[in-house]
Amino acid sequence: MATASTTPVAHLPLFDGFPYLVTRMAPAMYHITLLPGDPSELDLSLLARAQWRANRLDVCLVIGSERALYISADGLDRLDPMPPRGGVLITGGLNPPVTWPDTVDLQARQRRLDASVLKIGYGFGDLTKGGREASADDVAHLAGAGPEGVPRGLERCPVCREWRGDCLDPSPQFFGKVMTVHCRCANYNRCAACDQPLYEHKLNANYYNPRDRQIWHVPAFCGLGHQCIARPGRGE
Repeated sequence: MATASTTPVAHLPLFDGFPYLVTRMAPAMYHITLLPGDPSELDLSLLARAQWRANRLDVCLVIGSERALYISADGLDRLDPMPPRGGVLITGGLNPPVTWPDTVDLQARQRRLDASVLKIGYGFGDLTKGGREASADDVAHLAGAGPEGVPRGLERCPVCREWRGDCLDPSPQFFGKVMTVHCRCANYNRCAACDQPLYEHKLNANYYNPRDRQIWHVPAFCGLGHQCIARPGRGE
């Protein structure tokens, strides 16, 4: 969750409305979820782990100005004295796994947060689509198209029938780049509140569209448009 900057990290602004969760949606773009101040640190860490388990995105529990629990997208966690700083802040797009009373303290911190969040449309995700330079061996095995006209290296998933695998990107813009393509079955980014997918495809990943024969990247902030399906009794 490091913020790219020439400014020393310790000198970047830090939102001090502790405690809260920070979810990395894109480079230097972070979603903030305010948490109640009365639960124990253990309970807060369990909540952070539940949020990660659903979203499968980089998340950080910010307990104080010098205490933070980072959980990477692959589930590894570490305590660190340096919480995420700087970047563009957004809020209100990811639901937590439980609900809690809207206290005076939370309302006051929310007003302060609202004054710091992004007021314009979202930016771009990974403009490289996570691709890598093709080696001579890649070109030998992946150049050209397969029997159905799709890039060589892709195969149909036997379950969802979408394409998956590694291939050379057909777009001239990404000539000579190897891309990993995921089918719908690989979409494990779910809403922490209703357990439904945050988006129709995996976040921070690529899918192949047979209609335009292009590989499209899905930045994580696409999941912010999710409409939560209510589950009676959850969090009560």
